[in-house]
Amino acid sequence: MTNILFQIIVGLLILGILVMVHELGHFLAAKRLGFKVMAFSIGFGKALYTRKIGETEYRIGAIPFGGYVNMAGEHPGEEPSDDPAAFMAKPIYQRAIVAVAGPLSNFIFSFVVLYAAFLVGVDEPLYRAVPAIGAVEANSSAKIAGFRAGDTLVAINGTKISSWEDIERALARHAARYDCLVVNHGQTRALTLRPQAIAGSAIPKQPTAGLLPAMPARIDSITPNSPAAKSGLRKNDLVVAINGDSIHSWFELSEIITRFDSTKSSALTLLLRNHDSLRAVTVRPAFNPAAARYLIGVTPQNPPQHTVRYSAVGAIGRAGGQAWEYTRLIYDVFVKLFSHQVSPKQLAGPIGIVQMSGIIALGGLIPILMFIALIGINLAVLNLLPLIITDGGVLLFLLLEALRGRPLTEKSQMLINRIAVAFFIFLFVYVTFNDVSRIPQLFNLSRK
Repeated sequence: MTNILFQIIVGLLILGILVMVHELGHFLAAKRLGFKVMAFSIGFGKALYTRKIGETEYRIGAIPFGGYVNMAGEHPGEEPSDDPAAFMAKPIYQRAIVAVAGPLSNFIFSFVVLYAAFLVGVDEPLYRAVPAIGAVEANSSAKIAGFRAGDTLVAINGTKISSWEDIERALARHAARYDCLVVNHGQTRALTLRPQAIAGSAIPKQPTAGLLPAMPARIDSITPNSPAAKSGLRKNDLVVAINGDSIHSWFELSEIITRFDSTKSSALTLLLRNHDSLRAVTVRPAFNPAAARYLIGVTPQNPPQHTVRYSAVGAIGRAGGQAWEYTRLIYDVFVKLFSHQVSPKQLAGPIGIVQMSGIIALGGLIPILMFIALIGINLAVLNLLPLIITDGGVLLFLLLEALRGRPLTEKSQMLINRIAVAFFIFLFVYVTFNDVSRIPQLFNLSRK
């Protein structure tokens, strides 16, 4: 329960900070250009603290997440004003700057967060530095395509692959087909990967189409009185082969043990390396009713890690490249939503973001920073889309005003706003339903 509470608090803080940054961008731009800002609030709900400085009332809301900016004459239906500082009295280009300032502040903030992460250094397991395939899940798209444990993926759709991160980035685009080149013992094979569509609102169980990295199959702890303990397995043993077949990862070892068939084999012969010595042991997996699978009673050792740290100058390019990659990925997914390549049931709302934020927070500071940057850019990109009620919608209205030579009538604006609000209420309810339906899955993820 403490763990879940921690996840919720961290998730709300992350979402609140990002919304706050967005509104702060609007506020600073409006103030700089001389707009009349009636109120600027940190948080929502009943004001716990207010202080008026000049024309602006500064507030701290009872719900300390996010905030808002209220400018004079900003909303259709307000009393007409002759104030030259009112929103509609300002030139079109100034109103456009204020509209863009929110998403732009999210982009800048996300870049700064990424810059800090790459400057401090990102800790990664050494095995992720190479695009080696450690295992291929049964019945997965990768298995059907012909991938094998021990393969090294060197190219996807003509783009060179140098690390496991490159594989994840390429497959995150939800393409219907990937043309891959793999190398194994000096031989190159061309494979066509067609990822399986994600059903409903389920969390993808095979985000990399069934490909798993080459995490070393090195043993850390051994359960007392387990098959492994009885067979003489020791801490730091590295499993290099089972029944004469090479083992390329912990995932492969786990899969072989899980699908052990006692009717076809009495035991497994493991070849172990510990320091410079090799030895063979015989282990008979035991069926565990609680886990509903065969186990031998061992846990994996945390693999060696290295810190990828960039210089003050190098981190600029790396952060910019990552920010651009996040932006491309979000637009790519959005396009695929309209082409029905990605199900709308995969959309997440505030609850889903809070859930995932909390789970990722368990991984430490750097994963939190990377996730904040991703969601910040997500917020910026979506707000620039011409969806009427977003900042992109404001820009669309301003473009129409510039082309027409006059703004839309107040009646037209109010009608469009009502339709937009109804649409976004429907969208909010829809994504919230998706988020709630995923709670059991996310809860299970947080326990692993």
